[in-house]
Amino acid sequence: MLNLFRAQWYRLVRNRAFWGLLAVFGVLVFLFVIQVDEQSVREGVYRNFPALGGAPEGVGMTMDVEAVLGQFWVPQLLLAFVGMLSAAFFGDDFRYAGARSLDVMPGFRWRYVGSAVLIIVVIALIFLVAASFVAWLALLPNPVMSVGLSGGRFLRWGLLLVAISLVYAMAALAVVAATNRAGLGIIAFFLLVGVLPDALLQLASGWLSAFQGPIAAVVSALPSAQLGQLSAEGFTPVATDVLMLLPWLAVAVAGCGLVMRHKRL
Repeated sequence: MLNLFRAQWYRLVRNRAFWGLLAVFGVLVFLFVIQVDEQSVREGVYRNFPALGGAPEGVGMTMDVEAVLGQFWVPQLLLAFVGMLSAAFFGDDFRYAGARSLDVMPGFRWRYVGSAVLIIVVIALIFLVAASFVAWLALLPNPVMSVGLSGGRFLRWGLLLVAISLVYAMAALAVVAATNRAGLGIIAFFLLVGVLPDALLQLASGWLSAFQGPIAAVVSALPSAQLGQLSAEGFTPVATDVLMLLPWLAVAVAGCGLVMRHKRL
């Protein structure tokens, strides 16, 4: 699996789409974060700014990097870029039959799924580090605002975002593997991230009134619900937030593996 991962990594760093999307993502994050101005800081918009009721001159603040990113919906933007890039990147293997030449390896299909998990995690981490650096860079000229880093909280926040990205990207990869179409994988990705699962569960709760409690619990545990919390003011993820994603991640990885197992390359 590690040899396959290294081959995929080599192909990724030579992929122009990867660098192009990373550059576009960085520009968008910069344009979002640079909107933070002195007036908005003094109005006490952000969660860790004391309620001064109108900050006096000379008062500044240091804001956690995850709070800056969440304020401007960067987690949702990152998820979209990771999903599109993953579907397009792995779609080439099936569209051009690149995976067929490697199918002679024992256990190749599950190794491929394992290497895909590693590649998606690396992609998400690269985009997360890029977003954090761009946020810090965008706020350098700001006279009253700076970016701080709380190691443990940022690690939990970032781990939750990477795990959510992995769940949806693996689901998109399963669609790509089943259809040989990266475009269909991207469409499925946005449908899953959007309102489709929530709408179906809400519809089911209307039909099955006796199960409204369990269905509501499932809705609150959806990765999309966790994604929304990453942009909520004052949200600090804990270990249980990440653990709640493990069943979804297991389903996505297992589904992708089963599709690969029964697929004719």
